[in-house]
Amino acid sequence: MSFGFDARRKQAVFRQTLSTAARTPTDDKMRRNRHLLAHGCEEENLMPCLRGPGGATDFFGKRSIEWWNDPERTGDRAGAAPTRNLASSQVACVNFLLPLASIPDALLEVLRAIDSDVIEVVPIVDWDGNSSPVEFEWIGWRKPLEGGQFIRGKYKTSADAVIVARTPSGQRAYVFEWKYSEKYKGEPLHGNDDTRRGWYAARFAAPTSAFIGAAPLDDFLFEPCYQIMRLLLLADRMMEEGVTRDLRVDEARVVVACPAANDDYRRIVKKTQLARRFPHLDMVEEVVRATLKEPGRFSIVAQENLVATLRASTLAPSLAFWLDYHRERYGW
Repeated sequence: MSFGFDARRKQAVFRQTLSTAARTPTDDKMRRNRHLLAHGCEEENLMPCLRGPGGATDFFGKRSIEWWNDPERTGDRAGAAPTRNLASSQVACVNFLLPLASIPDALLEVLRAIDSDVIEVVPIVDWDGNSSPVEFEWIGWRKPLEGGQFIRGKYKTSADAVIVARTPSGQRAYVFEWKYSEKYKGEPLHGNDDTRRGWYAARFAAPTSAFIGAAPLDDFLFEPCYQIMRLLLLADRMMEEGVTRDLRVDEARVVVACPAANDDYRRIVKKTQLARRFPHLDMVEEVVRATLKEPGRFSIVAQENLVATLRASTLAPSLAFWLDYHRERYGW
C-alpha cells in the first residue's frame, strides 16, 4: 500500500466527522473518492477557526491568492474557495501554519525545531500593506521568476509559505514547500524545455546562484527536483531583493515539509540523470544538497516532528485545539 493511498483513506475517515452535507455525495467523483467533499462545503477542508469571515478565504482574497484546484481529477469548481480534496497539501499547509500566526511564539517554536539560532519571527508587510508573520503562495515582489502576470499561486514559481526570522547574523527567510501524499516517478516534464531554460538558465548559472555546478539545469527537469530547484532560485532572488526592499533578507533557506513515511516523495528516482550523478545517495534531500554551494540552504523535515516539538513545549496548553485537530485528521 502506498503512502498516498493510506493518506487518502485516512482523510475519508476524517470526512465522517464533518457535516452531513459535506460527506453526502453530490456527484460521481465524490461517490468514487471518499476523500472528496461535497460541492459547496469546501470550507470544511479548513480548521474550524479558519472558516468564515476573517478566515483563510478572506486572507487569500485580500492578497488575490489563487487556491489550488483540479477540476479534471477532483471535480473542483473555480472560485474563491479551497479544493474539495481533503488530501490537499496546500490545505494541509494552511491548516498547519495560519492558526499558529495568532498564537505568540508558536511559529517561533516551529522554526526553532529547524534551526536553534532563530530569535524571533519578523512580520512580513506586502506591497498592498497586508501584514502577517506568515505568507502563502509567495512569488516575490511583484515580479515572478518567469516574468509575466503577477498572480500568486498560479502558473508561477511560488512558495507554499514564507516566514522571516531574526537570527544573530541578520534576517533569514524560510521558503516552505508543503507535501502530503505526493508521489513522483521521475518522468520528464510536459511542455517545452527551451522555455524553461529561458526562464531559469541565467539565474541557475549566475555567481549568486545556490548551485555549485555539480549538475546542469537539464538534470533538474523532473519532479520533485524541478520544483525544488525553482524555489532555491526564488530564495536567491529574495536575498537580492532584500537590498532594496523594507523586508531585508540576509539568508534564505528552502524547507520541504513532508511526512517521514512518504518515501514516494523522499526517495530519489534512480533512473533520472540527476540521481545517476550521485549513485551512492538514495534520498532527494541528499542529492539536492550535493548540488549546492551551501548544503544547509535546503532540508526536508517531517510535519510530525514539528508537531512533536509543539506538543512538548510550554505552548502546548494554548495549542490544545490545534494539536487535537492535527492528531485526529493527520495522525501527527
